[in-house]
Amino acid sequence: MSKQTRLRVELARPKFSARYMRTCCVAALAASICAPAFAQQTEEEDADEIVVYGQALSMQRSVDAKRNATNIIDATVQDDIGRLPDLNTAAVIRRITGVAVQNDQAEARFPIIRGLNPTYNRTTIDGGIVSSPERGGSGRSVPLDVIPASLLSRLEVVKSATPELDANAIGGTINVITRSAFDEETPFFYGSAFVGFHEQSGDGGTLSDGERVQPWRANFAAGTRFGPDDQFGVVIGFDYSVRNFEIPQIEVDDADYTEFDDAGNNVGLGNGNGIIVPTNNRLFFYNNTRQRVGGSGKVEWQPSEQFELALSGLYTQFNDDERRDEFTYELGTSGSASEPATITGQTPTSGVTQTGYGIVGLGRFILDRKIYNAQAAAIWRPSESATFDGRVTYSGAKLNNPESTEAFATDTTFGARYDTTDFFNRFSPLDPEGYYDPTNYAHANRGELDRFVDDEIYEAALNGEFAFDALTVKAGGVYRDRSKKEGFDFFRYVSDGPYTLADALDTKLADVDYQGNYQFLFRVDSDAANAFFANNPFTESFTTSSRSTASEEVIAGYLQGDLDFGIGSLVGGLRVEHTSWEGGPTGGEQVSGEYTNWLPSAIARFDLAEDLTFRVAASRTIGRPDITSLTRGRSLNLADMSVTRSNPDLEPRKSTNVDVSLEWYIPDGILAVGGFYKDIEDEIFNLTTTDVNLVIDGVSFDTVNQPENAASAEIWGLEAQYQQVMSFLPAPWDGLGIGANVTWLDTEFIVPTGTPGETRETTLFQQPDLIYNLTAFYQNEYFELRGSYNFTGKFLDSLNAGDPNKDEYWEERGQLDLQARVNVSDNLSLVAEAVNVTDEGRTELTGPGARFLQEDARFGRTFWLGVNASF
Repeated sequence: MSKQTRLRVELARPKFSARYMRTCCVAALAASICAPAFAQQTEEEDADEIVVYGQALSMQRSVDAKRNATNIIDATVQDDIGRLPDLNTAAVIRRITGVAVQNDQAEARFPIIRGLNPTYNRTTIDGGIVSSPERGGSGRSVPLDVIPASLLSRLEVVKSATPELDANAIGGTINVITRSAFDEETPFFYGSAFVGFHEQSGDGGTLSDGERVQPWRANFAAGTRFGPDDQFGVVIGFDYSVRNFEIPQIEVDDADYTEFDDAGNNVGLGNGNGIIVPTNNRLFFYNNTRQRVGGSGKVEWQPSEQFELALSGLYTQFNDDERRDEFTYELGTSGSASEPATITGQTPTSGVTQTGYGIVGLGRFILDRKIYNAQAAAIWRPSESATFDGRVTYSGAKLNNPESTEAFATDTTFGARYDTTDFFNRFSPLDPEGYYDPTNYAHANRGELDRFVDDEIYEAALNGEFAFDALTVKAGGVYRDRSKKEGFDFFRYVSDGPYTLADALDTKLADVDYQGNYQFLFRVDSDAANAFFANNPFTESFTTSSRSTASEEVIAGYLQGDLDFGIGSLVGGLRVEHTSWEGGPTGGEQVSGEYTNWLPSAIARFDLAEDLTFRVAASRTIGRPDITSLTRGRSLNLADMSVTRSNPDLEPRKSTNVDVSLEWYIPDGILAVGGFYKDIEDEIFNLTTTDVNLVIDGVSFDTVNQPENAASAEIWGLEAQYQQVMSFLPAPWDGLGIGANVTWLDTEFIVPTGTPGETRETTLFQQPDLIYNLTAFYQNEYFELRGSYNFTGKFLDSLNAGDPNKDEYWEERGQLDLQARVNVSDNLSLVAEAVNVTDEGRTELTGPGARFLQEDARFGRTFWLGVNASF
């Protein structure tokens, strides 16, 4: 491609500063001279300026970020973030080496760094901490699906710690970097608008008054520099999206499988004849309407090379409006752990029980999450050898989670024949006419539950850096004050008069086929149920409320040295963090505690050759318990009759980390391999004790959940990464680019079983043993094609310390996403996207050997058509 063509195409792409573009041009020209395919270029062709654009430029910028960093990091940048149909930041981050995600209802939500779930990770925006709208043991987890992808300039994952970084990051630090006007020489505007089509979509929830919602999304970012010497800069960004989708799901609730003896008596898993029998079958049908809105702004002042000041803010809101229909067949007589006492006619795949009952339920949920940040940051360089920087951050997060539920149930005389021939179990009622008669489903209860979370953080940081020839010394400190409030109100009502499903019947889903050819013959009519509740007498049969407050104060300081010894550098030092906390349930016992951690770290870099770098790092990091896990008291879940309690005796996790990385910066790309080891002391896990009989306010609960410190956990990992633009190939193949990264993990987790003196060894939960990404693209002056495949291996999701047969695993999952764009003009592109092309769902397994159904959900494909504009 000629110089003129390359420049023309670049105008249709995001613009970058002249200094940065010159750097990219020189790098690309040097690489092309070295490549065999360009060895015979004429002197005139060699003199042409080659401008890197589009995906090739994005790849080059991510490689440069890794190469220039002191730490071991990986990054993705704009416009790479816009090259795939990633609606939120969690979907973007899963494409980074060593990162997987936990999905929620067909969308990426929580990041898993090197197999460590979000509790282990720190999330920041432009270096400032981010609050969490999550509850309980997830109270430090930041759901990245709340943050729209279009608001980002760069996304970094820092995997090795140095003394200047906060140590509460055993997995790593996720830093969201917003746009700056000083990245550009001229005013800019980038915008896009898309309309979507879901294979699985239907009538909306309460937000849309039951109407079908058309998925669409739009965003823009605009900025300019102004003032006599262009010393001021301003950037604003906005993003909005709405989508509506339906998800069918089949499950065996709470991993409820059992065994019988030869006489047909229920004796429990591991005690019978080895034939595994499901004791319930649940069909769910989810309808989700999700709205995401976000805005960001930044004002900067750079009057000279000696001083910089930036004021920035970000606000995001994610509203998930969900209707959940349920049709459950329970074998047995009562309770969340209902099981038949006996069966007859058992074969290896079937049997008959004389007891059982049906439940038809409706859940109406709103999850409204907000995250907002405001920050002021300044840099002062009074001399060539001294630099001072400071930052003040305010971050807040809120959750509003009202729920309204209905349940109708038969009596317990509806026995069934079960069939386990296929993966999806099948229950056939012995009396189908009675079982499918809506008048036999009496109203059981109506629940009104309202949860809330309010999280606020104030943080201030100050650093000073002093250069002495080959040695640079840096020192600084951080003060952080965090307060978190959470709670709920619950009311349960029962009808005073006769009320059956026939009074609120909806058969709209009767013709829908599910996995395993199930059918949802009837469900609750939401409007009819609400009208019946409003116009008929009900008794409030149970009510409970919970409120708790907690606060945490962290004071940290560090001393760090950076020694340049010619062929490399050494960065190391010591960080100390003092943490104090207090809190408790409103009107209940208040508890408090404190601890101090001394945290050394060092990282050495060796430039073995011009394009070959080796890094080795060692560090000590921590993982603070969620403050509400220390202070909340207890909360009750009447849906599954469980109690969740806090534990004020929890210790923070402590991890010793070793990292190595070998990076070869090949022409227009990178080939890298690395390894890491983490030895975690006082690992925190949730101990679930079942078959208890805990009576609270006259109500019996059979399950207790409580966080505990485990003995130890170890993680061994290996990462490899390759990405390259094939610019050395002859035209037209010089527009090809490929990328691949893979992470292998081996973990060991030792936990107490709940029996004094007994422990159990397993893998670390929520940690896949294999993660990889494959990416390929082709671009020229007219169009661009790109595809990316993300794979996450099988992992332990929920641990039952005392009974391995009740552990729950997520099955391996791969997802292929595609994007095509056609350049209509220098400033306008038409774009088509396909999400989840391979139609992957989510499957969870349980039981002996993790071979049996726990959950299976189907998501379907999504398609988007839209335009991108840049000026």
